[in-house]
Amino acid sequence: MRIETPDKKLSHDLLETDHIQAYQTEKIITDGVSIRYEGQILREAIGFPELFNFSIYVAEHIALPIAVAVLSRYLYDKLKDRKNTEIRINDTSIEINAEKIEQLILVILKEKEDTKKK
Repeated sequence: MRIETPDKKLSHDLLETDHIQAYQTEKIITDGVSIRYEGQILREAIGFPELFNFSIYVAEHIALPIAVAVLSRYLYDKLKDRKNTEIRINDTSIEINAEKIEQLILVILKEKEDTKKK
């Protein structure tokens, strides 16, 4: 997942911590669902947004629709008031809307599951 925003505090707010390290800082949203900070692309030009990269983890032992709904609501709550912010999941740009985020994540997980079965 990539989030593009001019808000330099995004990773701290999303992960709810002041101590962030790429590939090590993780926020558990609920049992079996978490996001991990993968790093950030800094842009030196004035007026260009920062690019924050996160991985989404959903454990196999939990009910996907419920877990993804909780994750989607969390992301929506953290991003809804940030102006000029864009979220991309697997290179698909998605509106900052809990239901649309949820639908996209479920489609991606279903495709991944179908690929494993082949």
